Amino acid sequence: MRPPGVSTGMDAPVASGLQATLLSTQRKLAVIDGAVVPLGAPVRGATLSGVSDSLAVLKKNGERDVLLMHPNIDKKPAKRREAR
Repeated sequence: MRPPGVSTGMDAPVASGLQATLLSTQRKLAVIDGAVVPLGAPVRGATLSGVSDSLAVLKKNGERDVLLMHPNIDKKPAKRREAR
């Protein structure tokens, strides 16, 4: 162990953006920029207005900003196989 406040230079950088979501019948949460944010709470100068399994929606001044869990993945519908 190292004493508190001493860095090894290998500390992980704090991730930004949407890192996780938690959905249950009782609550919806998103982890944004390392902070746990409940639905309806302020974050990034906006309000968390929606959460799903892979995205979070922020509203500010009537505009929506959608944060994606994996923004660099381009999803495409699967091709159907023909019956033989």
